[in-house]
Amino acid sequence: MTRCLLPAFGAVLLCACALVPHAAAAAVPACAATASQASQDPRIRQAVEEARRQHQLFGGQTIERNGGMFHVGYHEAEWDRPPGESTPAWERVATFWRALSEFEPPALVTSVGRVRRAEVASAAATASTGTRAEVAVREALLRTAIVDTPWSAAFISYLMKTAGFSRAEFEFSDSHADYVRAALAASAAEAAGRDSTQAFRACDIATTRPRAGDLICATRASSAGTAKFAALSAALAATSASQAFPMHCDLVVRSDEGGDAKLESIGGNVVNSVTLSRMTLNARKVPSAVYITGAAPGADCSRVRTQCRENLSRRPWVVLLQFRR
Repeated sequence: MTRCLLPAFGAVLLCACALVPHAAAAAVPACAATASQASQDPRIRQAVEEARRQHQLFGGQTIERNGGMFHVGYHEAEWDRPPGESTPAWERVATFWRALSEFEPPALVTSVGRVRRAEVASAAATASTGTRAEVAVREALLRTAIVDTPWSAAFISYLMKTAGFSRAEFEFSDSHADYVRAALAASAAEAAGRDSTQAFRACDIATTRPRAGDLICATRASSAGTAKFAALSAALAATSASQAFPMHCDLVVRSDEGGDAKLESIGGNVVNSVTLSRMTLNARKVPSAVYITGAAPGADCSRVRTQCRENLSRRPWVVLLQFRR
């Protein structure tokens, strides 16, 4: 039997990890049935609206369906902001972290290694007593440290917390893998006929139609070799919650409206901003193979000096976290 591995905030999860590898097949009917109708939960609408609002506040950065950058917005470390707004881009990133706690991230990436957030915050609090140059240096250090620490999972946690989801319903975390684990556990509970407080289940992104309010998640970096849904639960079960399992999730904000086979998702820390990605759905109304690593060849730019770029939306998209209602 596989040892049960609970996420950092896993008190709400059941010890059902032994069932997780089999949940993929068992949960297919639930995934398909739910995908056939749009959610009416007002929290989903609020999460989508807040994602779109933050996208505009970051300057509307957009990746088109061909994978190229259509519009460049404000980047994470910048002071830029839309006309009439007082909060710059980098302070908005700090807002996402505060959705986890006042002291998230607990450790910031710096040139001297990780430094506790509390120490940096304390230094920043005394900045007003120094000279203008000292204030500028301390502020710049805090700003850079915040954005140098990956914040895409904090962005998703911010959206879900702002929408009104509780910790029992969503695994707020600075690691996408934590709430993917929670969704896999919810699928395992459903397969075993048990209740789960989690608001999202895990579905195969290659076979499940996405809806607005669902999350599409990819593996990346050291976990990028896990590119199939059937292998994901086993890979996570073999990794303790304290070990890194790099992933990235976007919130779906539009999917196949009017049968147009178009999908839009918004994610944080995508090309250093809050970015909207546009993709095309195939005949089965799931993401086209051109966006899935391993399903179709990527662009070969090795011999081309101009008019060539990799598809920025092409990733090992491996799981869809489906809102269960």
